[in-house]
Amino acid sequence: MTALPLLLLFSLFLLNHSLSTTANIQKKSHFRTEPISDTPITTFLEDFEVTKPIQLPKTKPWSYLLLQHDFGFTFGSPPVLANYTPPSNCPSQNFSRIVLQWEATCKGTQYDRIFGVWLGGVELLRSCTAEPTASGIIWTVKKDITRYYSLLMNNQTLAVYLGNLVNNIYTGVYHVNITIHFYPAVEVNLGNSVGGYGSRADLILPISRTLPVAMNDGLWFEIENSTDVESKKFAIPQNA
Repeated sequence: MTALPLLLLFSLFLLNHSLSTTANIQKKSHFRTEPISDTPITTFLEDFEVTKPIQLPKTKPWSYLLLQHDFGFTFGSPPVLANYTPPSNCPSQNFSRIVLQWEATCKGTQYDRIFGVWLGGVELLRSCTAEPTASGIIWTVKKDITRYYSLLMNNQTLAVYLGNLVNNIYTGVYHVNITIHFYPAVEVNLGNSVGGYGSRADLILPISRTLPVAMNDGLWFEIENSTDVESKKFAIPQNA
């Protein structure tokens, strides 16, 4: 093979390699995650929940702040308790949708932490915190708890556990707000309600560990080893 064809092939190789390299750089810059400037972020990074949106009625909700608490060094500590009373000053007592909202902020260094929310010993929510950034994050989780209607219409004890560890390395403290939104049913046709949840349970029996016995790591049953067995006794009404 003469020198001219070899030079032509080498030139074509360099041309293709250059175009490929340029395309890769553009693709990487398009998905760049670090900030373009050195200006520090002053607002919290908002994380969002990847789930199917809750279908809500068009009525204005009656919102009830259940708990506001800062979870710092809470690993192995008792759950945080609060008294819960059903809504009494809401104009309507017929609710077609009830939504539990968990909202939290955190700033610093921290890992994801497991947390749980119980009402009257019934587990309403179990999830995991979002890992914070140095400039801070904020995230919100919403869950439809309408199926717990009969439970929510009586005085109960709210228990919230979030096992967090704070020291000179893990500095993030979770600032938590827990709110329940009661959406009144839409009244049409001379008072017939529309948009209800259908048939609801008259009684809900908790099978979690019972307060105040479970005062170290929430109301879950903790399995210590392969032979450990946990149980809970409860009575089902005869007319169930």
